Amino acid sequence: MDAPNLDNLRLEIDAIDGELHDLIRRRAALVGQISASKPPGGLALRPGREAQVMRQRLAAHDGGFPTPAVYRMWREMVSSFTLMQTPGVKIAICRPIDQPGYWDLARDHFGCQIPFVAHDTPAQVLAAVRASPTTLGVVPAPIEADAKPWWPLLASGEATLPNVVGRLPFLAMPNSRARGISAFVLARIEPEASGDDRALIAVEAQNGLSRDRIAGGLAKVGLPPFTSALDQVVAGVHHYLVELPGVIADDDQRLRDLGAALGLESGRVAVLGAYAVPADLRP
Repeated sequence: MDAPNLDNLRLEIDAIDGELHDLIRRRAALVGQISASKPPGGLALRPGREAQVMRQRLAAHDGGFPTPAVYRMWREMVSSFTLMQTPGVKIAICRPIDQPGYWDLARDHFGCQIPFVAHDTPAQVLAAVRASPTTLGVVPAPIEADAKPWWPLLASGEATLPNVVGRLPFLAMPNSRARGISAFVLARIEPEASGDDRALIAVEAQNGLSRDRIAGGLAKVGLPPFTSALDQVVAGVHHYLVELPGVIADDDQRLRDLGAALGLESGRVAVLGAYAVPADLRP
């Protein structure tokens, strides 16, 4: 068999490159039409839809081209189209000097086009998101060792408070400084179901609650079993971050029933948002 002609192969690659570029322009034109059909203002972000798209691309991919590269290509496109529809969008990132990995998490997900602003603390990120409906926040995922947990602040119900709408990384990058850390994405929009999600509920109680009691309360009101429950005490008040399958609306009657089921004489139950389960965490 004759060896392939390298010039012909390169011409074929050039033709494919042209087709890819044409398809990107066509996709951008369709996004422009979608944007024109929407009311002006607001944040053009569909976290559930984006997760569905990424899962489809990852599931369909095969061959020698690296899977993380496919992910980054699509994330760059999706984020650039978000910027097209919301020109003022920004990302406020909690990136302490000694933890640069959070910048990598945000870059790998939101790409290189949307402007990033670094902050030292989650409280500063939360303030930036509250100040602008087109600012997204990236904050460290809660751990029990947090001295000043940020998530209890989301439970007050104030109008400018954001929801948790995503979790990073959705797919870990092999050259990232972010190994072993994770983050939540905050936005002033409602969380969107992707088909495989985790809701976050905050329970505030003056007295401590056992995990068995929380599990019993969830079962009593018809909520699914929790996948994790974090306990932190702030100014003498117990705060529990309960994660469970699905997406739960703010007005879900089961949330109000849960307070009674747990015997909360004072305190509250509030949903903080939801996120699509990352590809790395799915079976």
